[in-house]
Amino acid sequence: MNNDTIERIKIGFKFIFQSYKVMMGSLLTLFVPQECVIDNQSQICSLQNNIEKNDIVNKIALSFNFLSVFLFIGCYIIELKRENFLIKHLDINHDFPDNNLDLILDRKPEFANELKKYNKYYFSYVKVLASIYMFNLIISSISIYDHYAGISTITSYMSYTTLILLKLYDSTYISYSSSKNNRALSSYMLEFSSFNVYDKDFLEEFNKQEKINPEKIKLEIDC
Repeated sequence: MNNDTIERIKIGFKFIFQSYKVMMGSLLTLFVPQECVIDNQSQICSLQNNIEKNDIVNKIALSFNFLSVFLFIGCYIIELKRENFLIKHLDINHDFPDNNLDLILDRKPEFANELKKYNKYYFSYVKVLASIYMFNLIISSISIYDHYAGISTITSYMSYTTLILLKLYDSTYISYSSSKNNRALSSYMLEFSSFNVYDKDFLEEFNKQEKINPEKIKLEIDC
């Protein structure tokens, strides 16, 4: 397997793990333990109980729960398309500084414009997602408080919201930094890494199409 395939496999595993975080952190009114009174007895609500509650606050919260899930799915689609674009055209090389990307963008304005579009759209979408989720968090917190079931409610609520708030923080930081500074920060690497050199496969294909001496390109990039 080449380096691009390995990077895509890593991203795939991280995407699966983050999907779990999104489900648990968005559907708070379903998965956070709450108290229901059934046949004059208090007990922990089942998923069906949480869906069938009649109070208006719970119904609004549940609607925003599912809206948040759909918006997060859209965010992941944008992130994966952007990440695949970066993997296809660039590599991460820690022997070069992050601003080495500026040299690449200067030499290939078409690529620079495409990267700007990805970064701008990504940041705009994350701002909308963060706003909707914060409202979801507020209305869900009110609904959960009305059906408080003890310490299990608090611990589950804190665990689920922490996971998803960290995801939102990462996405906001990456999209904002990439858009403002015209960078290619990865959304899925274990640490904040910036793609800063041409991908070897892409460079070879580019050389064939442009009929440029590979040694000349290599010299220019290494300078």
